Amino acid sequence: MGAPSLELTGDSAALLLWTTGLVFPPTGLSAGGNEKARAEALLALDADLAGVGYVLAGDLRDALLALPDEALAASGHFLYENCAATVGKDRPFVPLFRNFPQSVPRDTDALFVQRVLSWLYQNPEQPCIHCGTLGSVRALSPCAHLVCERCFDGKDYSACPICRRRLSPTDPFLQPKELQGASRTVYSIRRSQLTRLSLGTDPEATASGLMRRLASRSTVLNPRDLEILKRLVSSFGPRVLGWLPRRIPVKETLALIVGLLLREPRTAGDVLAGAAAHVKTATDVLRVLVAWAGGNPDLSVKVPLKSPPRQVRRAVLRMMEGFSLLNVTEDVGRNPGLWKAFGGLLHVFEEWRRHPKVSLAFAVLRGTVLSAQTPFGATLLGLAREHPESFQTRDVEGGVVVEFRSWTSRVEEALRAKALPDALGLLRQRPGELLRRLDHVSRLSLASTGSASLEPELLATLEAVLPRSPPALLLAASAHLRKRHRPFARRIFFPKGEATHAWGMDDRRPLLPGDVIGQLVAPLERELLRRAEALPSFPHAVLDEALGDLLVPMAEKTASKALVAVPRGSLLPMPEGKVLRFFVHWTEPQNTYVDLDLSVALYDQNWWLVDRCDYTNLRLDNDAAVHSGDVTSGSPPLGGAEFLDVHVERLLAQGVRYAIPVVFSFNSVSFDRMEDAFAGFMVRDEVDGEHFDARTVEQRFDLQGSAQISVPLVIDLVEKQLRWVDVKVPPEDGYQSVARSRGGLAHLGKDTLAYFGTGARPTLWELASLHAAARSRTVHVRRRDGSVALLKRADGEDTASFLRRLRGLEADSTARSFEPGKAPTFFAGLTDVPALPRGSEGYALRFLHTSAEEVTRLAAGDLVSALKKA
Repeated sequence: MGAPSLELTGDSAALLLWTTGLVFPPTGLSAGGNEKARAEALLALDADLAGVGYVLAGDLRDALLALPDEALAASGHFLYENCAATVGKDRPFVPLFRNFPQSVPRDTDALFVQRVLSWLYQNPEQPCIHCGTLGSVRALSPCAHLVCERCFDGKDYSACPICRRRLSPTDPFLQPKELQGASRTVYSIRRSQLTRLSLGTDPEATASGLMRRLASRSTVLNPRDLEILKRLVSSFGPRVLGWLPRRIPVKETLALIVGLLLREPRTAGDVLAGAAAHVKTATDVLRVLVAWAGGNPDLSVKVPLKSPPRQVRRAVLRMMEGFSLLNVTEDVGRNPGLWKAFGGLLHVFEEWRRHPKVSLAFAVLRGTVLSAQTPFGATLLGLAREHPESFQTRDVEGGVVVEFRSWTSRVEEALRAKALPDALGLLRQRPGELLRRLDHVSRLSLASTGSASLEPELLATLEAVLPRSPPALLLAASAHLRKRHRPFARRIFFPKGEATHAWGMDDRRPLLPGDVIGQLVAPLERELLRRAEALPSFPHAVLDEALGDLLVPMAEKTASKALVAVPRGSLLPMPEGKVLRFFVHWTEPQNTYVDLDLSVALYDQNWWLVDRCDYTNLRLDNDAAVHSGDVTSGSPPLGGAEFLDVHVERLLAQGVRYAIPVVFSFNSVSFDRMEDAFAGFMVRDEVDGEHFDARTVEQRFDLQGSAQISVPLVIDLVEKQLRWVDVKVPPEDGYQSVARSRGGLAHLGKDTLAYFGTGARPTLWELASLHAAARSRTVHVRRRDGSVALLKRADGEDTASFLRRLRGLEADSTARSFEPGKAPTFFAGLTDVPALPRGSEGYALRFLHTSAEEVTRLAAGDLVSALKKA
């Protein structure tokens, strides 16, 4: 094939490597030179990549080996740097005690007393107050604290022993670290599987396919996918407009694309013309303007506004005038503060004759006094009189003010009045709102009939709106309603915002009878099956039974950008290993002091606090948990770093069942103000060796948003399970710590385990089974015990029956393993399947084996979006 039409820059090549595992080496270059030296260089690259968890595919090795020496060196440097960055290996991890965990003091209180006495009474002209040595006390730079070199070992400390802030790299107190035996550098590698990097040949097809999949998602993108989208737009510019799908379900995604492209004045006109088919409401327009101004298009955070160029103002007003008057007025009223600000910048009344609908919407928003004696007032009042059910006038001095009854307020009024026919008539207009309120509406229906059956009008309305309903809500409503025959242990809510807070309450809702649940769930399942059957089919499918522990991502807007995109609420088996080593690294911005604290709160089976390991309690009994020491600043070049080892079996012996790791911003600096901040955990067989070993990193996630306390997961040590919760605990005033937040953490842990354990959220097993049953006649299921269950669709068996058998794992036969055939396969599992044939498609929590050019790699959100309405 010919050379690809798209020339990659370093940023775009890094993006495709990060997202797809594809490498696009330079083309049209002949090797020459010393082939043996290149082979040795490639072997060294193999070893370096294996050290951060990656391996080169055979065809990629051949392509790299065929490069000239200089190009091979550049490609190898590029690969290692970007692969190391994915797990955090590109940052220096230097804990306070450089010989952690061996050198961490056993008595934290004694260390504290020693530090305080040194701070209060140490004098450089006098002998050390602790050891009595004369001439051993010196002032450190830049903090100027007086430290005795005999009492505090400069070969072990990486920061000031008194204030624990980073020192100047040239301070004489910092001495070269001495390794304590060979065991300090070597230990067994726990990770047995490496991520494969494959040879890419068509970057344009790869980039455009990635853009189409992201833009087609029917759920809001998580921060990791948003970062990918931003990089695609930044790297390829207006070219991405030609890659957009016919329909973009999530308007925040659309707004981000268009808003970023509008920042280039030379192409603004083309961008607006290309996006006109996608921008359909006033809120769409507002999202685009906010994204263009540098804000978040979810409209949850204030942003400094700026005046759009004249051509943009005119285009925006023309767009809005083409929308329905009622929709424009309601949309403007949903975000009054932002629209009032943008209304002035857009000069909405300047050409009111061209834009009378827009002018009326803003007159309602601003409470403008209108007079029928003026052309402006007469025109707007005439428009309002055309919709008497939505617009009312109120007499004031000098004229009248027009007021608007929104669709949402009319629904709420009908529900409060228990006027079910009126509510259903309105909800029929917006299928998503009916599904969100289906539980509530069903309870109203039962109350109105006084029996255990639903009103026919509700069922008829539900059937009518299902073909227009979003797939994520169909899945969520179906899973939720199936569990409404019994009360939930707790209900958990995640309020909208940049940081994912959570709060819980008891479930006091009346239960739904089984027959009613069946009446509601059956049409939802039929609609999902209908959509799945319309998708391309595969001869075979292979699924993991363990997908039952992973939840379908629903509201991932505030999910942390993570190495492994685990949907919130999912359950993961605790990786095999003796020790969980948690880590945090941060770099503070200039002139801003940042102190992050890594801690773990430990509870018994009744959620009473047993102990904690943090900066106030560095080493627990029997080394069940060991903290690396409190680094209180993150100044460059080292930044701040802390580790915390959790020894599972030793904690169990001390009566601990639940462990909640936490990252606190001690001095209440929110995470989004930092240069970079991330955390994660490794699984170790031994505590010796490098402090940070990329080969053992299980998860790495960014600390983000306006939060100051991050809780990534809850660990059940008895069940050997990790519940990924990824939430932020609202901080109390003052300095943050486990001691202050222990009660809130206990409630969070107990509530989230109870809520996510109800089964009221759809799982990836249910979603993948739906795809497999509707699209394949033969399904292989990799069981938890390692065996493979085989299910074949019988002649004449309908999809619903086959799906029931599949979900119930009613196998026709059992095999020891799954052997991929030659035909394309649909797959879904914790990892992808080695040796899948070209043309296969599917989802994996971790993609380790397949090439993204041969196999279509789907995210969990893509499995949902595939079931979009026709």
